[in-house]
Amino acid sequence: MAIITMWDNREKQAVRMEFETEWTWKDLEAAIDATDKLIASVPHQVDVIIDIEGANLPKDFMSAAKNLLANPQPRSNEGNRVVVGAGSMVKTGYQTIKMTFGEKLVGREVLFAANLPQARAMLRDLRPANPER
Repeated sequence: MAIITMWDNREKQAVRMEFETEWTWKDLEAAIDATDKLIASVPHQVDVIIDIEGANLPKDFMSAAKNLLANPQPRSNEGNRVVVGAGSMVKTGYQTIKMTFGEKLVGREVLFAANLPQARAMLRDLRPANPER
């Protein structure tokens, strides 16, 4: 599989989607489905780490984004989303998506981190002090 989906920690507070160099939109759809299943398997809030460091972006970025955003509802217990390793092209693409599909991104905004340790630290800082999370 070109996108590996797994728990990022033993507490099941975050799911990590790790992208290999080459992947397709079909791979992404399967990874999103796997992520949904992991998040739905626990009652608490779960953050999502999207690790694209070193991955290439397939063609048709905007039409794929439109398809992915067709269902505008985030999962009920989905937490924050952090993209790791995004280059300027991905960040610019995200800004374009925000301008084009802004209303569909409410509650689904994305943060950016340079590396995995930074992403984990960001999520830890955003996590409520409630130990049940």
